[in-house]
Amino acid sequence: MLSFRQLRALAALAETEHFRKAAERVHISQPALSSQIQSLEEQLGITLVERTRRRVLFTPAGRAMAERARSILSAVQDMEAAARSLASPLEGLLRIGVPPTLGPYLLPHVLPGLKARYQGLRLYLREENIKSQLAELNRGEIDLLLGLGPLEGEGRLAEPLFDEPLWLALPLGHPLAAKLQVDVSDLAGLDLVLFERDGDGLRELGLSLCRQGGAAEHPDFKATSLDTLRQMVVSGLGASILPALYVTAEALDDSQIIMRPFADPVPARRIDLAWRRTDPRADAFRQLAMQLRDTLPPSVRIKLP
Repeated sequence: MLSFRQLRALAALAETEHFRKAAERVHISQPALSSQIQSLEEQLGITLVERTRRRVLFTPAGRAMAERARSILSAVQDMEAAARSLASPLEGLLRIGVPPTLGPYLLPHVLPGLKARYQGLRLYLREENIKSQLAELNRGEIDLLLGLGPLEGEGRLAEPLFDEPLWLALPLGHPLAAKLQVDVSDLAGLDLVLFERDGDGLRELGLSLCRQGGAAEHPDFKATSLDTLRQMVVSGLGASILPALYVTAEALDDSQIIMRPFADPVPARRIDLAWRRTDPRADAFRQLAMQLRDTLPPSVRIKLP
């Protein structure tokens, strides 16, 4: 009879295409994982992978079996979640994926209220880019995803939480500092320092504002974090776009930088709370979304469903 260890080993190998990385993912040694795959091949009577020195190549049969293994593991995880839901939907461990540009600035506002209301709840927070977290959600490795919406679709349900306004960050002495609010049209002619990669919406939104306002992305400099963006503005490399939660937590108190909000219509990124469509805790997650909206700081705008 096939074992869950074998299925987990196969699924991990399909995701990583690397024996050592797959072994690390399922917390066993590389020889043990290799043995699991070999015994699975013997039981099924088919070759799952071609073994070479440099990489792992899956056979067509191996790809098909890996997809079935993922489906079985996901179904088992949903069954376990259903059992927990019958006892208490928001008790025990809850695994939440959150973007690095959101988690540190949102969670201090909402965690105290969650802990007070759900005293048996333990949160595991994982920061990663949205593409990786969507895959982890689909595989059942996380239960919820806080991220750039809209997230509903492709096997997911979602609740919109809020729109997070964007602010314009300016170096000291910049002419736009004379305005208490800026319009998107004020960006004309500016070189904006943007994120090097997307994954939480900020790079895409920055490029969109460049197109709308007649600005350009700085040709030479990009950033990999919000703090780096802020320091680039401080150094005079150019202006940038920062999200409201970060602005109120870090940038407004920085005397080396000037922050200006946008006038209506305010550019913003939408944040959703998403979960797998098959997860039996959907009602509890909607309740959790309401709780999150009730504890949001005034720097963001609530977006009702």
